[in-house]
Amino acid sequence: MAKSLARKRMEKRLRQGGLDPRQQRGNWNGVKPVTRVKPDKRKGAHPKNDDDRGFKPAAAA
Repeated sequence: MAKSLARKRMEKRLRQGGLDPRQQRGNWNGVKPVTRVKPDKRKGAHPKNDDDRGFKPAAAA
């Protein structure tokens, strides 16, 4: 495949002593790119085994 114009320009800058743009990319400085999720009522907001029907399991005696 042929080289793109952008790649040709980048290689020319490198030959002339310029900075490599690949070294400047990808620096997050400790930031984690993870989306925060709001708590959902269906997942853990209610205590387990607590339902509206009034059924309570018999305690082991």
